[in-house]
Amino acid sequence: MKPNYSTPTNGSATEEPPLIMSMLKTETTVAHKQLERTKCFSKLFEPVYSLEDYQALLCYFYGFFSAIEPLIFDDLTEAHRSILGHKVKTDLLIKDLNLLGIDETELKQLPVCDKLPELNSFAKRMGALYVLEGSVLGGRIISKRLKEHLGEGIYDKLNFYSCYGENVGTEWKGFQHFMASQFDEDSTETSEVVAAANDTFLSLHQWLER
Repeated sequence: MKPNYSTPTNGSATEEPPLIMSMLKTETTVAHKQLERTKCFSKLFEPVYSLEDYQALLCYFYGFFSAIEPLIFDDLTEAHRSILGHKVKTDLLIKDLNLLGIDETELKQLPVCDKLPELNSFAKRMGALYVLEGSVLGGRIISKRLKEHLGEGIYDKLNFYSCYGENVGTEWKGFQHFMASQFDEDSTETSEVVAAANDTFLSLHQWLER
């Protein structure tokens, strides 16, 4: 069942993003660009990229997502979980890693991130989720590059990066409207959302560069 984001039905494809999303994009630009320059991402745009490189990338993501997703989702209300629960992606990473030859024993031995932002409020958890959802939005470009590098053999191993399929734009717009319904420009929680997003970008960057 698709979640109900209470998305307006009369919005155009070119409508302006909600203020909270514009603020997040603007105020996390530096941290976002810093993350994009990490070797595991920049390597995707080099001439040579191997299946082992992709496996290593997913291992990094598993170590981060498996640690931070419980902090984001475990304490959500039932109402919020009904809307956002399908956004948990650790299982998709496990599926891809299994297909790449990482069995359950090896999976348990992978390092897990232990330097995470403090997500002790709903606003902070949504700031962190903004970063995780954005990583999937960028997955369209990454999936294309992976297919170019690795061919048809990689198609069934893109469950994480293609988790929303053709609905990725709809999912992102739905998330935007959800965020707008929770936080407005006068909300005292807005600064928490932005700060947590920056902290999450920093935590992920440090994890990937360790």
